Amino acid sequence: MAIQIDALKCGHVENCMGGGLCIKICEQGALVEENGDVKIIPEKCDDCGLCITSCPNQAISKI
Repeated sequence: MAIQIDALKCGHVENCMGGGLCIKICEQGALVEENGDVKIIPEKCDDCGLCITSCPNQAISKI
């Protein structure tokens, strides 16, 4: 199962209360910063759900 990021809830990494926590904790490197936004590399995601539970803006969910 893949994840999705709600851009409106997420905002930019610089505005994140967690300072891009989802990117920092992703052990697979599936989340990266690109032009200030969080982007998903689906083929690297192992569906652990850690990014979902750690996002302070509740911007990440499973599809």
